[in-house]
Amino acid sequence: MDKKTNPLFYGWYIALVGTTAYALGYGARFSFSVIFPSLLEEFKWSRDLTATMFSVHLLIYGIAAPITGFLVDRTGPRKTMVLGAILLSLGLILSRWGNQLWYFWITFGLISGAGLCMIGAVPFTTVLRNWFEKKRGLALSLLFLGSGGAFGCYPAVAWLIDTIGWRDTYLIEGLVVGGVMIPLVLFVVRYHPRDMGLFRDGLPETKEGRTSSGKGTLRVVDPAWTAIDWTLSKAVRTGRFWLICLTTFSLWGINQNILLAHQVAFAIDMGFSKLYAASVLSLFGLTYAIGSLGSLISDRIGREVTVTLATAIGISGMIVLMFIRDASQPWMLYYFSISLGVSNGLCSPTIAAALTDIFQGPRVGPIVGAVWFAFAVGGTIGPWLGGWLFERTGDYFLAFLVATVLFAVACAALWLAAPRKVRRVS
Repeated sequence: MDKKTNPLFYGWYIALVGTTAYALGYGARFSFSVIFPSLLEEFKWSRDLTATMFSVHLLIYGIAAPITGFLVDRTGPRKTMVLGAILLSLGLILSRWGNQLWYFWITFGLISGAGLCMIGAVPFTTVLRNWFEKKRGLALSLLFLGSGGAFGCYPAVAWLIDTIGWRDTYLIEGLVVGGVMIPLVLFVVRYHPRDMGLFRDGLPETKEGRTSSGKGTLRVVDPAWTAIDWTLSKAVRTGRFWLICLTTFSLWGINQNILLAHQVAFAIDMGFSKLYAASVLSLFGLTYAIGSLGSLISDRIGREVTVTLATAIGISGMIVLMFIRDASQPWMLYYFSISLGVSNGLCSPTIAAALTDIFQGPRVGPIVGAVWFAFAVGGTIGPWLGGWLFERTGDYFLAFLVATVLFAVACAALWLAAPRKVRRVS
């Protein structure tokens, strides 16, 4: 690819590889929601115990996040991502032969969790903040657009389970992830535009190191803060770091993963068929993609306002979900799926952009990883908590209520972190 004659800035190719990695990698994670009822049916385990498979996966993902950030900074993204693709693929393939819970903890939990972290959000967020500043919101929107494809895989996974069983479904997922992602990472991903003789955003840089076009750039509000060469040891001594961690812990962690682990099982409990429930809930993926693209408005109206809008939409959907009692009013399930997709699609790239607005520098990889670790701690709790509350109360009402409250907590935490007081959109 001739970087001198190609009219499209090379950073967009990396963003599109990230979109693919999100769709396939996180699709393998989120398919657990569809496989979950089959595991309950075959092994007769309790819901809280079975959901620990997902919890262990997220815990390992979180533990690996700071390490992944360090590896990306030290050894480069390609080596880290290729290793991640191999581990993710291997863990999924080995899950085919699972019969004991401890075996799934190792394959889907340990191996796949570590692998997904090494080819997922942490390395791609770290790489894209090198390639983009003026259009960072759009680049991250494309990245999270892949999560829409991940959720959109629900009907395909449900069909595969009905056709060939959940075991061979895991096998196919593993082969697809490895076969697609390893070549893409090797041939496309580069850590920094200077590796290819390019500049951030594809524009020449000024003496101050910013792109020469001021249109759409972030205006520095706190020069003392932005002058700091941020490292993890410095970041953990700031309130902003912990507030961003609270945001991801609450929203990406507990809120999302209570829903992702249990929403298909809940819909089946209400009388919907597995394939129908998976098809309706896959709308989450389509509207998540739409929301992700829409999140570029955060480059215009600000990160906090965008997340507030998303929170209002998301909470309305969760309130409707809590009032579903049977399958007689399917519009309620549709509304939940659509509203949660839009709201989470708006939130995810915006939170990532807020993090990179606040903390910048050549050694921010471990900071990104630490924030994702906070999400994973919440994600570890979420699936188990949803199952535990179900086993104790006989339904999901209390679990969904907890998830609703934490959506609001995440929004409040981002306002207190105040990225607008560090860098403000023009």
